[in-house]
Amino acid sequence: MIKHITPKWNIEDFKNLQYCLTTYKGEGIINQYVEVGHNRSMISLYNYHEPNLMPDCVIDYIKPHFKFLNHVALAINYFKPGQYLPLHSDLYEKYVKVYKVNLKNIVRIILMLENSSPGQIIQIKDSCIGTWKSGDCFSWNGEDIHAFYNFSINDRYAIQITGVLE
Repeated sequence: MIKHITPKWNIEDFKNLQYCLTTYKGEGIINQYVEVGHNRSMISLYNYHEPNLMPDCVIDYIKPHFKFLNHVALAINYFKPGQYLPLHSDLYEKYVKVYKVNLKNIVRIILMLENSSPGQIIQIKDSCIGTWKSGDCFSWNGEDIHAFYNFSINDRYAIQITGVLE
């Protein structure tokens, strides 16, 4: 599995995309967090996904690094300060329907587009990571739990790669 891609992109290419505010689709989990005091409006992120036109570096440079996956689908995730997605498992509903694949065979990879800032955290299963370099990749399989927190004072941009291993 890829762990690092040498950054050959300009972060400015990602800052002015037409992002859409979205939330995790599993209402049951979100409701559990809200019931114990979390602010529903902060359990969110902005994303921009295919088939929208991607920056050239995504198609020409980044996507070819993931040829070991079938049915590669890309999205750019943007978290403003204070936004987060608490521990959850991805549902992949549309992806499973379009590609007719088993959830257990799906791999998700997050490619960080900038160095981390203090307060930016990714959690995968029992591991929390609070420091990364631009180009670092983190991955999990199908139903693995994970979370993203941006408790920094800076925006956080990453590319989400979804695919199926051969």
